[in-house]
Amino acid sequence: MKLNLRSVDLNLLPVFDAIMEAGQLSRAADSLGMSQPAISAALQRLRHTLGDPLFVRTHQGMVPTPRARELHRSLSQQLGAMRDTLDPANRFVPGTSQRRFRVLSNDYFEMVVLPTLLTRLRSEAPNVVVEVALAGDDMPQRLYTAEADLAVDAFATENDRLRRQVLLAERLAVVARQDHPNLQTDCSKQQFLDAEHVVLPDRNRRLPLDQILNEPGWQRRTGARVTQFASMLATCSRSDMIATVPERLAQQYARAFGLKTLPFPVEVPPLPVYLLWAPVMDSDPAHEWFRQHLMESVTG
Repeated sequence: MKLNLRSVDLNLLPVFDAIMEAGQLSRAADSLGMSQPAISAALQRLRHTLGDPLFVRTHQGMVPTPRARELHRSLSQQLGAMRDTLDPANRFVPGTSQRRFRVLSNDYFEMVVLPTLLTRLRSEAPNVVVEVALAGDDMPQRLYTAEADLAVDAFATENDRLRRQVLLAERLAVVARQDHPNLQTDCSKQQFLDAEHVVLPDRNRRLPLDQILNEPGWQRRTGARVTQFASMLATCSRSDMIATVPERLAQQYARAFGLKTLPFPVEVPPLPVYLLWAPVMDSDPAHEWFRQHLMESVTG
């Protein structure tokens, strides 16, 4: 049967930690500003709760049992983290932080932004971790509840409960394999419409590209529908299909996939990619630090 945490007085844990560090009840009492009888009573309660003597009194002081050593290994780091978190004077220190930042996006972020971002972060904060999760229709809710720190998305949500900032502006490009039989150095509108396309799944929202390609006379011939940009590039590299992708993505990976990058058939204004977060994060220095590095990773 698992221990019921409600039966544990968490105030006893700092006492246990102090005895482990001091090795004597009197020193532990001094470090906590408690009397020695109060420390002894706290130790007795902890022994009863955990069913272990925890310490054996010797001439050399209080010697911890194997169970006490195991507990201390698990608890000491967590107690230190709690003290740091609850300390009003605590500020984010990149060099020692083990913060885990969670970003909602798609593989565009992973392929275009993340490699440069990680290089920047590692030079200043070697122990922070960046996790990327797929952004879906529940993205706003996941930001409100702090399940994620940020979202990177081309959809400009009008929700007033979210902060938004333009991260970068992307142009559209067409990619095709290097020896594509019908495309050389450019792609006309007719060539674009005649070709088979690799496309991403339909979504419940209209992005700028969707608006263009749903205008009369712009219906594409869909040859394959895939889940991510990397699959679009791979499919084009091994077939006569073409794809419309962000220009940065095409420029960074065309050579690796054996592709050529062609201008979109007509002039299209740059499309913004947004950085989104919940206002509650504005007061978090770690979040502000991460946002700043993310912005700088795409601006140079």
